[in-house]
Amino acid sequence: MKTPDLAGRAPFSRRTIPGASSVIKFYSHQKRAIWRILAAGSTYVAHAVGAGKTFTLAAAVMEQKRLGLITKPMMTVPGHCLAQAAREFLQLYPTARILVADETNFAKDKRQRFLARAATANWDCIIITHSAFKFIATPAKFEEGLIADQLASYAELMSRIDKEDRVSIKRLERMKEGIEAKLEALQSRKDDMLTIAEIGVDQIIVDEMQEFRKLTFTTNQSTLKGVDPDGSQRAWDLYVKTRFLALNRRSERALIAASGTPITNTLGEMYTIQRFFQPDMLEERGIQEFDAWAASFGETTTDLELQPSGIYKPVTRFAQFVNVPELISMFRDFADVVLKSDLRENLKLPRIATGQRQIITAPATPAFKAYQKVLAQRIKAIENRQGRPKKGDDILLSVITDGRHAAIDLRFTDPDHANEPENKLNTMIDKVFAIWRDTSERRYRRPDGTTDPTPGATQMIFSDLGTPSVADSRGFSAYLWIREALIARGVPASEIAFMQDFKRSAAKQRLFNDMNGGKKRILIGSSETMGTGVNAQQRLVALHHLDVPWLPSQVEQREGRIERQGNQNEEIELYAYATKGSVDATGWQTLERKARFIEMAMSGDRSIRRIEDVGAQANQFGLAKAIASGDERLMRKAGIEAEIARLERLRDNHFDEQVMLRGKIERMRNNAERARLRITQIETDIAKRRSTRGEAFAMTIDERSFTDRKDAGALLLKHVVKNRAATKSFSPHRIGAIGGFDLRFIKSMFGYPVLVLARTGMNETIETDGDLTPLGLISRLEHVLSRFETDLRDENATIAQAENWLPSLEARLGARFQFNDELAEKRAELAEINASLATTNSEAEPVETAAA
Repeated sequence: MKTPDLAGRAPFSRRTIPGASSVIKFYSHQKRAIWRILAAGSTYVAHAVGAGKTFTLAAAVMEQKRLGLITKPMMTVPGHCLAQAAREFLQLYPTARILVADETNFAKDKRQRFLARAATANWDCIIITHSAFKFIATPAKFEEGLIADQLASYAELMSRIDKEDRVSIKRLERMKEGIEAKLEALQSRKDDMLTIAEIGVDQIIVDEMQEFRKLTFTTNQSTLKGVDPDGSQRAWDLYVKTRFLALNRRSERALIAASGTPITNTLGEMYTIQRFFQPDMLEERGIQEFDAWAASFGETTTDLELQPSGIYKPVTRFAQFVNVPELISMFRDFADVVLKSDLRENLKLPRIATGQRQIITAPATPAFKAYQKVLAQRIKAIENRQGRPKKGDDILLSVITDGRHAAIDLRFTDPDHANEPENKLNTMIDKVFAIWRDTSERRYRRPDGTTDPTPGATQMIFSDLGTPSVADSRGFSAYLWIREALIARGVPASEIAFMQDFKRSAAKQRLFNDMNGGKKRILIGSSETMGTGVNAQQRLVALHHLDVPWLPSQVEQREGRIERQGNQNEEIELYAYATKGSVDATGWQTLERKARFIEMAMSGDRSIRRIEDVGAQANQFGLAKAIASGDERLMRKAGIEAEIARLERLRDNHFDEQVMLRGKIERMRNNAERARLRITQIETDIAKRRSTRGEAFAMTIDERSFTDRKDAGALLLKHVVKNRAATKSFSPHRIGAIGGFDLRFIKSMFGYPVLVLARTGMNETIETDGDLTPLGLISRLEHVLSRFETDLRDENATIAQAENWLPSLEARLGARFQFNDELAEKRAELAEINASLATTNSEAEPVETAAA
């Protein structure tokens, strides 16, 4: 593969992009990513939502083509982003030859024709959807080889497992059977379609790479909570194709990926990302298997948790990630990272009203509190159930799901329930309508700078619950009710749209144009349908979260629709809605904590060595009981206890760090002092040394002088063998000299003879192990003599490092734990809540006794 000559080129910030439209202006972070792809090859463009990744990818593709680094790249994007990706590619490069296709092009009657076109023409880029990408085959023999490697890994792992560990063995056998079935299906495949090799693809570009984060792996920790070795076929398919390009095509440019949320929920996802980008490095460091990787970067904790059978059982889960600087350093070897905070410094983004997301709380109605008691009864029944749940039995996940729906509107649990004007759903509708009314006359600009005659700001509503499709199963839909309520208040039906109604790319683009043009003013959708690839931000003034999503990445993607360049509003509003007495507010606090930890890790701050596992799954019973409880104190108690546990871990880490700092400072001071002494000794040796290079070679052995290296080496080697055999009768003695220094045999710390060069202040050992020849032995002696200057540089470097690091290390020594006050406050708050709960319980006891 040809490598670009980038030496002497202008810095990326000053470079132009040849052939790109002059209308599009690139920011420095985009040019940096393009430059990095050209120089390094496979790269993960981990730029925050709204950073302009599509233009970055398109420019990187065309620049690589122009320099002859690639011949036929294939870009795969989510289905709803296909039209946008193709349009922006051509907007940047109007003359580019691109081939665009979705899954309809891979119907049996069309597949051959499309693949033939892809293979026979010289395309600048082939752009297809994620779902269509799976129809591009990899040579079967290659995939069979990867599967065989997996099976061997399973077999090797099973051989190491304790035969009594039936749970792990059974799970591994099930996964092994799944892999074997995949191999059988592959061997029986009769599809004669062209493969990725025959098409000529030599680079894969993946947009929204987080969709491929679940890659199968083998592990002996199958019972570890939060670890799921079962991967997706989508991720495996991409892995096979990229490995094929890397190994068979000898490509260092096999994969270019992009995502605004490379880490969706936990740093554990880093393992899969590294398998895509750094398989060779993982193998070199011996951490290619998950268990070895987890031992290097993770710590587990075991706690007693209540199980569905009603008994307490020890459960082990990831507690935190360690050695975070080293992990992130490995990640940044192939990732170009731009955070949201970086974007705000370089791009014009709208200001967020109040500076943050606003949580609007709706009161808990008497009916909601009564339903929470029903949930509590269901939980009690699950706790008291003996044995494993049978098909049709109530389970905790159902309780949690019903509780989340009920917090929005009780009609999800009882379609005949009366409408409650003050519940969370109607509270949100009130806010949406007020903003629609107050911004109806707001004016916006057209692309040409003139005022658009159609006034009005737009809004987005996100909810993964209550979509139109659930009306059949639950008898009620939040989406439908929102539309009916807004129409009843005077909002034209034509201004409201459901994202789920727009399936095709062309229809979606018309919808986005209508939003940007003010014809549609309220768009309702889910994280899946509206979280990515939606550029309808020009008039967006408010975004509403009706539900609490599960992942911090979903919040980032949702709010990335409005908080992005191109929004003409100076200020925008972000709203989240919570029902008082539910877990909504706690859910938002958890998501914010997760997002904060992910950003801490991604920032590359090397002072952060440990990070709580932001993806740690909560105990389902704790979550279910919080949902079922009408007592806010219990939810506050659960939240504070989790916060205290987190702060105590941080405090322990702080004390560990102080001990480590004290030891590091002492070692660094001692090393510097020793280095100063060694420098004077080495300088004495350099002054004393006589050259033995070339014809100047001379040495004495047994008082005999030698000028021939082979003869000298032969006699010296005899002494080495003789002294090695005479361990018991050996006594230290001088044997000769070379370059002005005595050669001696001395006893090692283990009692056996070793050959040393007697230097000032020390004896330097000469290695005599292995198959040593006379010339080889002399070569080792002369190598030691020639290294004096290198030794001097090393000692000077030790002093320089100490002088550089000691001030900052000493400044951190003795530092007070920065969250000490917060920990004390949380403990006091917990004690107050416990006392309050105890008082409530004691007051309730006489009533219960009287009732009895």
